[in-house]
Amino acid sequence: MNLNLLYSEPDLVLILFYYCTSGATAVIFSSMKLSVVCYIFLFSAISACADNIDLILKQISQKEAEEIVQNQEQAKERAKDEKEAKLRSASIYGTAVADMGATNVEFNRVKLPQKAKALPSQSKHTVGNFDKAAFLKQKSKEQLSFLLSGTVRDGISELWWQYENFRFKIFSNANFLYLSGVPDYQSEDTVYSVFPIIIEGNPEATVPNNGWRPTASDFTPGQLEYIIVQSSNVEAIDAEAFKPIELMLIKYGEEYDQLKIAYENAIKLRDAKVAYLEANPPKKRDTIINFAPIDKAARNTQNK
Repeated sequence: MNLNLLYSEPDLVLILFYYCTSGATAVIFSSMKLSVVCYIFLFSAISACADNIDLILKQISQKEAEEIVQNQEQAKERAKDEKEAKLRSASIYGTAVADMGATNVEFNRVKLPQKAKALPSQSKHTVGNFDKAAFLKQKSKEQLSFLLSGTVRDGISELWWQYENFRFKIFSNANFLYLSGVPDYQSEDTVYSVFPIIIEGNPEATVPNNGWRPTASDFTPGQLEYIIVQSSNVEAIDAEAFKPIELMLIKYGEEYDQLKIAYENAIKLRDAKVAYLEANPPKKRDTIINFAPIDKAARNTQNK
């Protein structure tokens, strides 16, 4: 982490306090459930695939995934080297180092270069076309968050969520892992921001007492279906609670091939990254903070 800050000298105490307390925060965060952290890592990889059309339309090999990860990680390290070099090339006339255990925090007092006064822009500004009606129509959609949990075994998804204080549970023959990288789904009047926490389960795991788990034979071949295990039993509430599930299944059916490729590519990239970082641990770096005390007299003069 590298920062270039501008603040008055007493603020340095607050920054030191922040860094001294942030270590405890990191310990608390690291104690979160590993499955959630791993899911976030996978979600990031899938989102990265979504940002790169080639990784959606083209199935990559494990070797290609390793090459992609190697190039990305090496580029990150070069960018960090360049950032550190730039910070250390400043006109430093005082340094303080705080030992944070695993790393140090380096505070450098620097002289800011004189900046030339910017002349008023002479360029003419043009107003772009703005469709107010379309903007208001888009903004008028209701925004809802949808937290979906689940486990996928042998392609069968077991899903559960809550709506209006009721718990819902279904089984579906759609592999909802493939939808992990899709951030939202839209109906005519609502945008559902979906936060899926779905993991791959062990197909050999025993079914809990009094439980039931369907197999592929329980679904109609060639059809996307879901079996309701638990609902509110209130028709109006159930209709609203299942809307995001219906939208997800429509997306799944329309874009199955792309979703499957993106997910499988993400798995390869995830595994390649884990292997690469084990073999090539990132260089340990100190945190560098360059700061320049504000000239209070000059500031007061400017404010008058």
